[in-house]
Amino acid sequence: MRADDVNFSKPGGDERFRGAFSVPAVSEPEEPLQDPVPEAPRESPDDSATQVIPRIVEEPQPETAHEQDHEQDPEQDPDQNPEQDPETAAPGTRTDERATARTDRRLQRRLRLLSGFGEVLITFGAVLALYVVYTLWWTNVEAHKAASAESSKIQQQFQQQLNPGGGANPSGPAQPPPTTFAPSEGFGLMTIPAIGKADIPIMEGTDKEKVLDKGAVGHYTTPKTAMPWDATGNFAVAAHRRTYGEPFRYINELQAGDHVVVETSHGWFVYTLDKELPQTDPANIGTIAPVPKGGPYTKPGRYLTLTTCTPEWASTYRLIWWGHLERVDPLSGPPPAELKDPDRRA
Repeated sequence: MRADDVNFSKPGGDERFRGAFSVPAVSEPEEPLQDPVPEAPRESPDDSATQVIPRIVEEPQPETAHEQDHEQDPEQDPDQNPEQDPETAAPGTRTDERATARTDRRLQRRLRLLSGFGEVLITFGAVLALYVVYTLWWTNVEAHKAASAESSKIQQQFQQQLNPGGGANPSGPAQPPPTTFAPSEGFGLMTIPAIGKADIPIMEGTDKEKVLDKGAVGHYTTPKTAMPWDATGNFAVAAHRRTYGEPFRYINELQAGDHVVVETSHGWFVYTLDKELPQTDPANIGTIAPVPKGGPYTKPGRYLTLTTCTPEWASTYRLIWWGHLERVDPLSGPPPAELKDPDRRA
């Protein structure tokens, strides 16, 4: 007999085992009595108001200081977040990186601009330095070369004037010296012993490029002024004081009584300086009139006027020296003794 065949739960079971075992009756648990839940009244279709069930939201509890200290910041300590992908990083981090990149690009652009501006300044400085070298040095080199060639040419003309045949037996009578000249044509030499200037070529006109910039002294033709051999008048000339040969560089150091010697095919003309006008307007053409206005003379005569720019490195005004003709020596005779006057600058 199997134990499964015995029915212990039925009171009318196997009679053989009755009284041997007492099996308590199994009763089902009784449900506790509960108060009846009142049923919510049903709303009638006529009720228009709707009841709203309030939503209960739990407020977040403030973090304690201990929890804040242990909170991990991925940006400040990236080594403790190895699983964080840069592509999925916090938006604030990517924004900071983009801002930094933009700042770097702006700095690079500014550096390029500053670098370009610096190159422009360096180039400008180099050009300016070359211009200064050209003005202060090279113009003098070129002018001295041109003036020397012109002086040699004029001296050859004088020799031809003295020896028209070119030898011991002249082929005929000497030709009279010329009295008129073409613009920028040389006709004389000027020497100012007191400031060390000798054999400066004298050319017709005061054209800057064709006369003055070649280191020559220019004879005023507009307005027309006299020639040294004229019976009366004012032989007025101009020259550079600085650069382009500087023929009149030390003219401001001349003194009354100094001599100026002009050599022409008509003879040696010796002038004595009388008065200086330190400054006047360039438009004051009265200074080169036949009887110079502002000069020491009151009646017609045979005068010399030297003009140049002032201040020394500008052409704002004009500096003037006036002199009178002392005497005329023949070209064929000995050179005037005034050519040996001492040079005060030596």
